[in-house]
Amino acid sequence: MKPYDEKFIIDKIKEYSSQIQVNEIGKYKIMKRDGLKGIIDGYLYEREGEVNTEIPELVGEERIWMRICPKEIQGSYEFIKLAKGKVGIVGLGLGYIVQEISKKDEVEEIIVYEISQDVIDLYNSNFQNNKKIKIIHGDAFKVKGEKFDLFFSDIYEYKLSLKVVEDYIELNKIHNIEQYLFFGLEHFLLSCSYDEIVWVYLPEPWMDMSKRISNRLDDSGYIKYYKKLDEKLVSEVLEAFKVIFNENEEEE
Repeated sequence: MKPYDEKFIIDKIKEYSSQIQVNEIGKYKIMKRDGLKGIIDGYLYEREGEVNTEIPELVGEERIWMRICPKEIQGSYEFIKLAKGKVGIVGLGLGYIVQEISKKDEVEEIIVYEISQDVIDLYNSNFQNNKKIKIIHGDAFKVKGEKFDLFFSDIYEYKLSLKVVEDYIELNKIHNIEQYLFFGLEHFLLSCSYDEIVWVYLPEPWMDMSKRISNRLDDSGYIKYYKKLDEKLVSEVLEAFKVIFNENEEEE
């Protein structure tokens, strides 16, 4: 239940709101909104409610790239829990995920790929240097290959598209990755039709993550607010992954 526990969420938001200051560098700025009220867009659900504390947001190029909110905290919970060894991340954002996994003793090194120097400078204005964390400024798809125990792509603005499949292919070509994850993975899998997903050789850790977060949602009582993703889009993404995973299974 923890990622859906209200106190856990509020405490995390307050922790990072106290560290992240309003600032503007180049094309990006950090703002703070006075909480959330109305329909709360959480991870896997939507419900009426409110969050009565300041919410840091990363804004740039006329869009909100991320905010320290229930959806961000809940949606990254399983990845943070699994993080160990050498971890790769695409997308720095406000730094919530990289800061959380850097606290773990099991994590030895974190390499973050961020295309915007402005975003990197904003992050550095809020957080001290950490010997575990290395931030590389540049295109994540044009870098030197590394070996990672866990890799996380977080550049989708909380949206599902075929790009998650394209990035899976490209990033696994560049790097030697033991386990690859992306933001929204569990929501995607839980939205799949049983009649379709049963024929796909999906990675076991992906299924385990989805089962755990589903159980946590159920335990919290939020299951009644569960919201599936678009059926047609989910089917298209699953079919694209099927080509990859079923082909790999046949080769083995």
